Amino acid sequence: MHNKLIITLTFVAVLLCNVDRTASIFASTEVSAIRTHPFLLVTSSGIERAKSRVAEPWAKEIIDSLRKQAIALESESLPAFEKDWWNEASKKRWQEIYPEVNHHTMFAVAGPMFKAADTAILYAVTGEPKLADLVKNVLLHYTTYEFFAKHPDVGLNWSVWCLRALQAYDIIYNTVSEADRAKIDDFFRRAVEAVKADDEWWVRENPGGLYNNHFAWHKLFIGSYGLFYNKPELVEYALESDQGIRDLIENGSRDDGLWLESSLNYHFTAVDAIAAFAHELAGAGYPLDLWNHRFANGRSLRDLLIGPIYTLFPDETLPTIGDTYGRRMKLDQVKWYWMAYNAYRMPEIAWLLRNVSKPPAEALFLDRLPESPRAPSMRTRVWPEHGYIALRTQEEDDYWRGEGYSVFLSYDSDGIHSHRDKFDLMVFGRGAHIAVDAEACSTAQHSFSSQIQNELNRTTLCHNTIMVDCKDHNPISSKLELEAFINNADLKLATVSDNRGIVYPGVRLSRTVAATREYVLDILQAASDEEHTYDYVFHSYDDEGAFRVSSDSVPFELPESVPWKWLRNARQSTVDVDWHAIAQQGDVVSRLTMLGHPGTRIITCEFPRKDNFEPPSIPMLIARRAGKSALFVAVLQAERGELPSVDVRVNEYRHQLLRIEVKCGEKEREFVVKRLR
Repeated sequence: MHNKLIITLTFVAVLLCNVDRTASIFASTEVSAIRTHPFLLVTSSGIERAKSRVAEPWAKEIIDSLRKQAIALESESLPAFEKDWWNEASKKRWQEIYPEVNHHTMFAVAGPMFKAADTAILYAVTGEPKLADLVKNVLLHYTTYEFFAKHPDVGLNWSVWCLRALQAYDIIYNTVSEADRAKIDDFFRRAVEAVKADDEWWVRENPGGLYNNHFAWHKLFIGSYGLFYNKPELVEYALESDQGIRDLIENGSRDDGLWLESSLNYHFTAVDAIAAFAHELAGAGYPLDLWNHRFANGRSLRDLLIGPIYTLFPDETLPTIGDTYGRRMKLDQVKWYWMAYNAYRMPEIAWLLRNVSKPPAEALFLDRLPESPRAPSMRTRVWPEHGYIALRTQEEDDYWRGEGYSVFLSYDSDGIHSHRDKFDLMVFGRGAHIAVDAEACSTAQHSFSSQIQNELNRTTLCHNTIMVDCKDHNPISSKLELEAFINNADLKLATVSDNRGIVYPGVRLSRTVAATREYVLDILQAASDEEHTYDYVFHSYDDEGAFRVSSDSVPFELPESVPWKWLRNARQSTVDVDWHAIAQQGDVVSRLTMLGHPGTRIITCEFPRKDNFEPPSIPMLIARRAGKSALFVAVLQAERGELPSVDVRVNEYRHQLLRIEVKCGEKEREFVVKRLR
């Protein structure tokens, strides 16, 4: 406690002084004598807690896993740090060298350092000298690494594994000789110089947009270095400089805690780094409580950790909006929720983690472990800043039973990790994902720059939306219009429109989605002064990877160009009447029933789950119509057992309205929506 007080007063004193910013902030690597190691990832008090828990079954499992990592590290050949690759790579545009840059600055070098960090954690608990020696030898090996590559990704990549190295060094610091410290300190000095140079390049050139997740990782490592080497000016840089933690939290936040980059998975790329810094600041006794501090407009890390919980489907997965690389993510996979519970003691976080059988190693050291879980209360809602809508027919605690319908509809603008997916629709019902935002997994080492990500996954073809003339949506810099939102006990409804023609110039678009207890009604309209081809695009899951369609079909040749070349086994039929497509997942049967229209072409095909076409595929269909306008009316159902019959009728109504009558079994409902002209 005495040391923590001294550290706090030291930081306050330095920050109140007028620091000479013209002096080199890298000139000294002397560690303050008043700070007791370790204090970044773990602290001395945390180590005592960990030692008291080692007999508990869950802790034993963690220790066993850490020991396996240490054994693997002991027998692993440490990497040779290649440099010749840069001779050719440096001659190319940075946009062309993502794979080799990420291989040499991350994938080829990070693995042993991650194992070293785990081994250091094991040393913290057991005190076995050979473990500290093993970590030290890895650190010494990496002192020959050179930070020469220039690319937007290098700062993030280096920050990720150099942070783990610094945390490992912090844990074994007292076992390292002065001579070895000098070598390791020089490595970290060069690392932070390289990361800071890349950070400054990002600020200057802005290759990925303001408040990008890369900045969070740059600032995390720079700030961690500042904490470790007692350089408060670097901690201040991490917190207060352009694109620092303050900027990121104040301006990267949307609504009540969602990240701005148009991907809920990528939310955690930024927030993980900010949470890691909050954890380190607390361990170092820094005066700012980043876990709880409210910045301008009330923005906070707390909200960024709590906000995503309220987007979840009933199976506790995030909506797969934007870049996901084919991964359906659950929040109990995010290790920083353990530290967040330690900071907040929120029963909702305890609920998130209730089924985790193997906590992260960091949980060994925490003061408070999750208890008294309580499920979040879920409701139909809008995220107006981002442009997301959730329609939920089961609400509050009942939501998590998953027997109702949960709809996620997007009218967002485009961020760095968005797709050409305006009007995107996802539906979960009766325990299954029945309208699926499809994305194929890549076998490439670097998914972001992979062929399938660029040629298929970011295109309009992957999403449950409308395509015009077989072209992608235009990128848009502003949200679509939310024209209607109904939230009553019997009906949840939203209408999203593009009356400006920003998605497709000269084409007006509108989508109304209504969620009832029995089904989801989808009304998709397009209108133009010119003739166009309109495609209603839909994906689901099926145990056998294909839809069963009510009409007879024949083989059909899709275009050989991208993104169409990634689709397989296309078939086509032409219908004038109502039709349906069925899919099955276990005992859940889902059906899309569409109102008939003369000359409708139904194209079914197989969308790849993986770029090597490993089965099963994701079933996909297109309902295609031609003309100046198109009206698609579909009913989506799912049941365990027999599906009730559906009958749909649409009539023109006064004042340019449409009256839609849906009979599902014995239940009849009426809907009125604006007719798009």
